Amino acid sequence: MALVSVVGALLPVAVAPAGPGGTPASAAPSWPMPQPFPVTSDPPDRLADVPPGSEYVALGDSYSAGYGLADPTHLPTNVCGQSARDYPHRIAQRFGLELTDVTCAGATSDDVTSGSQFAGVPPQIEALSSATRLVTLTIGGNDADLFGTAASCLALSANGPVFSGRDAASCESTLVRDGEDELGTKIASRVALGVADTLAQVTAAAPNAVVVFLGYPAIFPDAEHTPAKGCFRSAVDLGSLAGSFPTNSYPFTDTDVEYLHGVQEQLNAVSAAAARAADVRFVDVFSRTQARSACATERPYVAGVSLDGTGNLQRIDLEPGALHPNERGVAYLTDQVADAVEDLAG
Repeated sequence: MALVSVVGALLPVAVAPAGPGGTPASAAPSWPMPQPFPVTSDPPDRLADVPPGSEYVALGDSYSAGYGLADPTHLPTNVCGQSARDYPHRIAQRFGLELTDVTCAGATSDDVTSGSQFAGVPPQIEALSSATRLVTLTIGGNDADLFGTAASCLALSANGPVFSGRDAASCESTLVRDGEDELGTKIASRVALGVADTLAQVTAAAPNAVVVFLGYPAIFPDAEHTPAKGCFRSAVDLGSLAGSFPTNSYPFTDTDVEYLHGVQEQLNAVSAAAARAADVRFVDVFSRTQARSACATERPYVAGVSLDGTGNLQRIDLEPGALHPNERGVAYLTDQVADAVEDLAG
């Protein structure tokens, strides 16, 4: 069976971006503060160096945008998958800040600094100015294509094969050849440079801002937090022949769980190094969330895989939010960002 299209993960939408009726996606005119996290003049917490009403700009990809959560904002364009329940909206409410949230699913470092991700949507960095007092961002996953790769690694059993049409026992077997790791090489070179350049440009564009760079929580656990029988939970069963799929599955081979954990660990290390070089606070949530990865069956911070598709299995899509922070996870990320902000500006 073939994985014909993939919608979600941290990669761009698998079909051409379009608005209602098939019209090209374009930027929305403003950034309102929708429910359920309204900003008031009397916020729950205050920052000494970033008082209520200060300008706060949120940059980044779907892990910043709250992809898959309820209360869509349709900003900066409707295909970005941004939610009013993302951590930027919660941070704005907590400290009473004026939020401009330009986060967008699928964003890369280039989309932050120089590219137009969708028609009418300028580079995210253009939202910054000398008036900006707080910047948050999560970026780098799409540069590495880590999560796009993960979306193509769905397997039929803990021992494979993957069913993305590559007829391979695991994704690792197609990405590591003669000792050369395709993803690892990309992260160590192009991704590292892209993240470093992004942080340098962000600090230059917002010279008066506190900048907080949030890493990615664990999606693939380390050996200590991998069950003795493995993580595998099938994404397909007999009901899938009729178009009904299991929810919150974890259909990755034992080999790929270990491999993709290592790749994510490398991305985390590269991000931390870039933040140190730019003198930016890096919030490392990867090392703190190994017990709450999508593999976990009790109180995970990252959603498992839920599929949708046709009864004949000719089309299979990832449901929005698969392998992304769930409500519990976003609340945790908010607390971690808030702690960093309070430490820097409180």
